Amino acid sequence: MSRVRTFRAETMQQALEIVRDEMGSDAIILHTKQVPQKRLLPWGKAKELVEITAGLEVDIPSAAERIANRKKIKNKRQQSRPQVQQQAAPPTRLNFTTPDEPVVPQPVSPRQKPAPRPAPKRPAPKAIQRRSETLRVKQPNKEQHNTRTSSPNNRRVSQPDVFTEFARRLDGIEKMLSNLGRFSQLPLMDDLPGELFSLYTELKSAQVSEEIAREIIFRMKDHCSPQQLEDPAATNALLTAMIESELNCSGAMIPVAGERKVVALVGPTGVGKTTTIAKLAANFQLREGLRVGLVTVDTYRIAAVDQLKTYAEIIDLPMKVVTNPIEMRRALDELAGLDLILVDTAGRSPHDEMRIQELEHLIAGTGIDETHLVLSGTSSKENWEATLNKFSTAGIKSIVLTKLDEMQEMGSLLSLSRQTNLPISYITTGQDVPNDIEPAEATRLAQLVLRQQLLTKKEEPSIKQQTTNRQNQRFFSSHLTSQ
Repeated sequence: MSRVRTFRAETMQQALEIVRDEMGSDAIILHTKQVPQKRLLPWGKAKELVEITAGLEVDIPSAAERIANRKKIKNKRQQSRPQVQQQAAPPTRLNFTTPDEPVVPQPVSPRQKPAPRPAPKRPAPKAIQRRSETLRVKQPNKEQHNTRTSSPNNRRVSQPDVFTEFARRLDGIEKMLSNLGRFSQLPLMDDLPGELFSLYTELKSAQVSEEIAREIIFRMKDHCSPQQLEDPAATNALLTAMIESELNCSGAMIPVAGERKVVALVGPTGVGKTTTIAKLAANFQLREGLRVGLVTVDTYRIAAVDQLKTYAEIIDLPMKVVTNPIEMRRALDELAGLDLILVDTAGRSPHDEMRIQELEHLIAGTGIDETHLVLSGTSSKENWEATLNKFSTAGIKSIVLTKLDEMQEMGSLLSLSRQTNLPISYITTGQDVPNDIEPAEATRLAQLVLRQQLLTKKEEPSIKQQTTNRQNQRFFSSHLTSQ
């Protein structure tokens, strides 16, 4: 079994020395971290302490083994008891004399006279000397013991140099050691050709995770011949194709005229759900010619209702405000003649389980056809994972990824695709309504990851489409500035 203990000290070296003193040199360091020391006064400055969690494997024998061991020990003690007396007594009576001196026999009473024993069993002087040296090695030095017990600081001075060196280096390699478990199964980069290593560094600079970057590069190594590696165009094309295979995109939703489709957007607060609703509504109403309606459940923020109401008035869309499932069903019945109904929901914190359950109840019992989870591209992978876990019970069909224009690099999109099996339906690339939204395509996202394409670079629209876009922009700008 494993015995785990936690120690704290002012420095890493002191903490490691305490671990060694308390648990021995076989102890295994499981975890280290910096922890604030408790302050005596609330305005005092907290001091950082080093905390080490160490473990020690302890073998516990079974009951039968313990009984057998006790019997063996008892037998050994009984067998060795006479021999110990023999070895202990004679040295006190040894009287080594020279040949010139007479040997004086020692008088022995009949009861005290020992039985005759073979001569070889008597310990020789060299054996006695070796035994005494062994005992001196095993017994601690009294001066050293006094030095250690006299002061807590002095007892750690006389440690081996190798242990001190280990403590000094541990601070610098702690982060690297924390990743060894995760990367221990990954292939090494030593035998990688130079062309592939440059592509590996390109992926890393794009913030592709270490695990995904290595997997992609070594898959390329298996598929590329030496001649192909010498062709930059071929290697870049293969790299783009492999990144495309990592990305899961579903593309745009396809509402059909005459068949009502209800789509809800859910997600955390501040990811851009309301603005995304306005972009989708404007595109389907003005560009696709569909009849679109809006429903908002975001009554927690008055500004969100007013913002969506402003967009609805600009595009000339019917809009309903609801607060519960009964009102939701009534609003959907009133908008039954439309082609597409977009539902804007209130932002839910992934940690607020009660609000998420309310959202699940609202979606499950009101006839919503599709639910898209809106995530911000500026969030961390940890926040993505937490949000996906909490909203997974809400019947999510796909992901809308917003604020790509605020991302420094796009490599984290590969991690997002691996975290979930949900496809990406739309991406937003700015705040301009209705233009800064587009259906997600794996080829375009792969090119964005590799910086082969600018975020604002899109296919050149036709003259008619350019005219319509300019009219829409002037229309939205004039109405929004007048509000």
